[in-house]
Amino acid sequence: MKKISILLPVYNDEQYIKRSINSILKNTYSNFELIIINDGSTDSTPDIINKIYDPRMKVYSKQNTGLQDSLNYGIKKCNFEIIMRMDGDDEMMNNKIEIQLLDFQNNKAVLSGTGGYIINNNSEIKERINVPESNNKIINCLKSIKTSMIHPSIMFYKDAIIKAGLYDLKFDAADDYEMYYRISKIGQLSNINLPLLLLRKHEENMSVTQSVKQVQNTLIARKIYIENPEIKSINNALYFETKDKIINSLTYSLLNLSNNYINKSKYVFIRLFYKVIRKLTLNSLNILR
Repeated sequence: MKKISILLPVYNDEQYIKRSINSILKNTYSNFELIIINDGSTDSTPDIINKIYDPRMKVYSKQNTGLQDSLNYGIKKCNFEIIMRMDGDDEMMNNKIEIQLLDFQNNKAVLSGTGGYIINNNSEIKERINVPESNNKIINCLKSIKTSMIHPSIMFYKDAIIKAGLYDLKFDAADDYEMYYRISKIGQLSNINLPLLLLRKHEENMSVTQSVKQVQNTLIARKIYIENPEIKSINNALYFETKDKIINSLTYSLLNLSNNYINKSKYVFIRLFYKVIRKLTLNSLNILR
């Protein structure tokens, strides 16, 4: 039975962290280490974690530096070649590790994800998330900015993500999107379209609190990788040059306008408005073509 690392970065997740950890510890596959990175939480998250005892858990606390830096820090703390991601406000099905690991070891991918369900604050299932399964379909979804992979569902080889350069701190709020492009230069991507992750949607999600930045950085990564298919990583000069072009476009004006509404709106309206803005961005403007 192969031992893997499960990487769980947490920040102010007191409302959900116990459910998240328990969903991991109670999985049918038990041969893992759970690496928890406490990114400077200011609520009771550390206290809740400390009350859970399991010899497989290893907890590291550091100053708050954000999700991307916590992931890079945590990857280096993982001791095994296969790493599975998880977030502190999500849950997983009790057979996720077993199913995903078996598939991952049998395919040729360097990074693989799963499908999932969207859940609310009470862990009630609201809708299913389907994902493309083959490498080509995943890449096409990345290009179209459609659902390609669910970030907290992924599993990858440690040496592959290190070789790819880990997470790029420039791409906060879209770090996963950019990383998928970059690691695809090393090997194939894959998904299992089974709902094995329970993805919690709430008002504190990054897709809500940093929606403008998320769309902006997604557009930057897309534009650069589409125009430079052989590029393996984005340097600072290329990033800021592309960012300036996008900021000076109508796209960013629309996104800034949307942000004013986002700060005053409820979650349901936020999701709807975000979809409208993304559709306008992709269908009405030529900056990405």
